[in-house]
Amino acid sequence: MIDLINAIVSPTNTHILDSCSVKSKEDMRTYLRRLREGVPEEMAVNQRDIESQIHEWRAHNFFYKLHVFRSRTQDVDLELKQPWYRELFCRVVSFFYFWDQSE
Repeated sequence: MIDLINAIVSPTNTHILDSCSVKSKEDMRTYLRRLREGVPEEMAVNQRDIESQIHEWRAHNFFYKLHVFRSRTQDVDLELKQPWYRELFCRVVSFFYFWDQSE
């Protein structure tokens, strides 16, 4: 688990540094819940559905694991407003992320 200090929150975005080090869905969920508790209600992390954020996070991890755009997929930006096609894309890619367990 990474420390909450690695997150930069704003009303429109949640940036998590080195997010690729969190692999399991449950650890992501726990991280986001703890982050929600520690920031004001108007921040993006509190305005977006946790499951949607997990899908996007897992999609980033999927591409990071495959060495695709590693410099961009090492961290994740969970933006408040996403186009519907990006959310759908993340849901589909998230399904293929099988590295939930530590190696």
